[in-house]
Amino acid sequence: MHSERTAGDEGEDSVIKAMIARGKSIARQQIGPRIAARRPRRVDLPLKHWGLSVGPNGHLHSGAVDLVELAQREGTPLHVASAVRLDANATAALGPLRAGRGADIFYSYKTNPVPTSLERLHRNGIGAEVISPYELWLAFALGVPPDRIIYNGPAKSKASLREAIERRILLINANSVRDAQSIAAVAAEVGTVANLGLRVSLRQTWGGQFGITSSSPVLIDTIRAALEDPHVELRGLHVHRGSTVRTMRTWDGYIDEILECCDTIRAATGWSPSILDVGGSLACPTVDKFDTVAFRLNRAYGSDLLPPDPAACLTIAEASARVAERVHDHFTAAHVPVPTVVQEPGRSLTGDTQLLLTTVLDVKLDGRLPHAVLDAGINVAEAARNEYHQLFSASAPTSPPVRSYRLAGPICTPADVLYNNWRLPELEPGHVLAIMDSGAYFVPFSTTFSFPPAPVVLQDGDEIHRARDRLRFEDLVAADHFTGHTPGA
Repeated sequence: MHSERTAGDEGEDSVIKAMIARGKSIARQQIGPRIAARRPRRVDLPLKHWGLSVGPNGHLHSGAVDLVELAQREGTPLHVASAVRLDANATAALGPLRAGRGADIFYSYKTNPVPTSLERLHRNGIGAEVISPYELWLAFALGVPPDRIIYNGPAKSKASLREAIERRILLINANSVRDAQSIAAVAAEVGTVANLGLRVSLRQTWGGQFGITSSSPVLIDTIRAALEDPHVELRGLHVHRGSTVRTMRTWDGYIDEILECCDTIRAATGWSPSILDVGGSLACPTVDKFDTVAFRLNRAYGSDLLPPDPAACLTIAEASARVAERVHDHFTAAHVPVPTVVQEPGRSLTGDTQLLLTTVLDVKLDGRLPHAVLDAGINVAEAARNEYHQLFSASAPTSPPVRSYRLAGPICTPADVLYNNWRLPELEPGHVLAIMDSGAYFVPFSTTFSFPPAPVVLQDGDEIHRARDRLRFEDLVAADHFTGHTPGA
């Protein structure tokens, strides 16, 4: 049985739709602006956090390096990595371990795979955490000792497994049952024993294609099979939270679940890891995901996005000391050998060691909100769309922020907007801006969408060294096969 709609029903629907539309209009025109007006104004993070200052000529300086002159000389967009900050961050991260009570540190290559920066970290004692055949190749090319390499990831090639096993790297973490079987099979072909770890997916960690679910009986079956296989030595348990950690409370909750998993495994199999790899996920102190409401108010009404508090963010050293202490106490109380604890920080180790210089190409004043078109967009700075990245005027860092701009990139898509509403001094073509904390996921997420990716320089003291050259147009098509044509020929 079905009923027919009457003209009266349709009339009621029209009234309801009109009321909803009216409500949305009131919210958009009256309520939204009032809420936005009550939002606090942004106070920029201090320049000294990144070792920056205002030079005698009024430009933004990094040490003695005038960043505007550097941008003009090298061209933009341009990443500027700091050797001083790389050294300092690595030293601080390894501090608890060197003091005798901390986790070992292996840098997540996927975060910022710039060989010059990686070399700097390795020189300071940081290991390599890789997730692909390319990254494994890069670690060996950089001369990283096998016992300072951990191989993760869901897509390990047979050839890369063979090399990792033959060279006896510290740990190969299997991502699945089949991955564990493949590692054992390659080790059997090679005629040696592979150092095996198992990645486990806990309640508050990434699941899906990552790791074996901790609550699944498959995990226990896989551990038992590995213990019986003569071609693998089951050494490690690997977990990775995924969502960033900013507080000790969150970190402690994560450790609780890891230790609970270790207890469950030991009760079922008698096995306990000799290496406990707790992954990365620690936040960069000066970067944070946008609050949804704040982001929408900023985009629609121009209220400020507010920076995170760096002092309130958990550091690698604090996390390292805490997890090592808790693992030591937990395993000691259980009368079980205490495993070596490993962390795999990425963004927290290099995020604030690099900045991106970009130049204003055009300023459009013919709309409600001025648009400044930059030579850096989602092709080189996609991460800036989704998280707070402090932005400074390099050309006029002390000038008052008198106007809000929408900062758009050079790509022909409306999606190419890095900052929807950001207050800055008056901008003109040629003005140089500095996007901070480009040392995490800017470089690996860069594309060749209509433009070459940004090159990288390394600042070591007052000296600038080329770390990655700007690609020529010819470089972009070097792997392609086509019939060339010389214009005018």
